[in-house]
Amino acid sequence: MSENLFGDAHVQRYRETGGEEGHIWRNGSKILLLTTKGRTSGELRTTPLIYEADDGKYVIGASKGGAP
Repeated sequence: MSENLFGDAHVQRYRETGGEEGHIWRNGSKILLLTTKGRTSGELRTTPLIYEADDGKYVIGASKGGAP
C-alpha cells in the first residue's frame, strides 16, 4: 500500500509504477517527486512531497510524514 511508503522506498515505488502507486498517499494527499542537485557534491536527490492546487497555483508541503 502506498500509504505506508516513506522516503527512498516511496520514490522507488512511484518510479517503478509510473505514479500508479505513490502519487496518491494518506488521506488522498497527492505526491510529487522533487529532484534537486547538491550545490557542492553535484549529487541528485529525490524527495517525495505533498502538493495541492490552490486557486490555479500549486502549494508544496514538506512534513516528514507528520513527525514533530
